This record gives sequence, C-alpha cells and structure tokens, in this order.
Amino acid sequence: MLRGVRLTLDHVILRAADPAATLADLAERTGAPVLAPALQAGAFTSGILRASVDIEVLGIGAEPPPDVVGHGLGFTADVPLEQASTHLRQAGLKTSPEAVATADGRMWAAVQVHGLLPDPFPAPTFRKSHNTKQRATELLTTALTRFPPLTRALTRRAGSSMVVLTEYRFDAARWRAAAGEGPRVTAVEVGTAGHDWSQLPIASGPLLLDPEGPPGVRRITFEHGLELHF
Repeated sequence: MLRGVRLTLDHVILRAADPAATLADLAERTGAPVLAPALQAGAFTSGILRASVDIEVLGIGAEPPPDVVGHGLGFTADVPLEQASTHLRQAGLKTSPEAVATADGRMWAAVQVHGLLPDPFPAPTFRKSHNTKQRATELLTTALTRFPPLTRALTRRAGSSMVVLTEYRFDAARWRAAAGEGPRVTAVEVGTAGHDWSQLPIASGPLLLDPEGPPGVRRITFEHGLELHF
C-alpha cells in the first residue's frame, strides 16, 4: 500500500441504454433520492442516485447494452488529484491526464485508471511521473483527442469498464446533503478478472473484490436487505 494516499469508494458506475428510465427505476426500488437527474452532456448522458455510495447511471457508446451493466467505480483521494495520480503511476498503474467538467455550476476533475478491469474506457493513459516535460506531452495528447471527430470516435467505443479518480471542486457535501441522506450501501461486489488491485490504497469500506468470475460490478447490497445484481 502506498503511504500518504488513501482512496475512498465514492460512487458506482452503471451503464444503461436509457439512463433516465433506469435512474427512475432504481430510485423506486431503493428508496434513494435522485442527486442529479439524467442529463446529456456532449457524447454521454449521466444521472446520479444518492446513497452512502452514490450510483451513477451512464449512457455512453454507439452500442448501448441490452441490460443495465455494472460498468465501474469512482474513487476520491485524501490528497490532491495530481499527487494521487502520481502515486498510482509509481505503483505501476497507468492514469490519464486530468479532465475537467462542469454542470449546473459544479466543477470537478477526474483521471481514468487503467490496469484494474478488462477493456477500460479508451482514454490516453501514461505511467511516467508528472514532471514538466511529461505534463507538456499529456497536454498535447489531450488536446489532440479533443479534436471533435476524434472525440466522437473515442466515445462511440465505451469499452467494458471504467475506474476513475475524482476531485470535486465545489462543496460536494452540501450538494449531497440537500438531496437527503439516502440508504446505506453495505457491499459492492466487483469481479476483477485476475487484475492486481494490491497497489491501490483503498480505505476500508463496502468494496469486495473477487478475482474470479465475471468482471465488473456484480452486486450492490443495501442495509435494508435489497440487492441489485448485474
């Protein structure tokens, strides 16, 4: 485990053909309030359900899945995003350049982490530390991938998984409190398909990693006994 960095499971990412309908169905089944309604933002649609571990429903890719799938996980770190990304790279994982997004006055940044689940979202990733030269290389790569035809091509293929590290640049606690507490998640079972997670400094919590069986998020369990299977 890496010293000085601790990652906390922040949200689970589901992928669905109809995020709005899926979000409404999950809200009814779990009793959880909707934190953010499903809205289209460029090449993807996203909505969020409020729980102790939030549930994001994502619509992305040219070929939506026939059923809701457990696409991935989102973490936050107890250190700045670049520092956390550097630690992960030093541990042998590849991370993407930082991407910044805004919605309804909120701003956040995120990096993709590869090497943890099969067929990750096709973002450009790097293993070298964030020195001046490397930053320049990554900025150039990011600028090229934001060329509209290439951006559309990338988001048309969503991959089979997504692991992200997020840094909220607004008062996320206040935003969540306004939506209500939501139910407590007691377990999030994830199949890793044999990928090594030992270098990921995860804080204790509901995440259960299974190296065998189907990869991805397979089950979410709530304190009132409800289980969601994918």
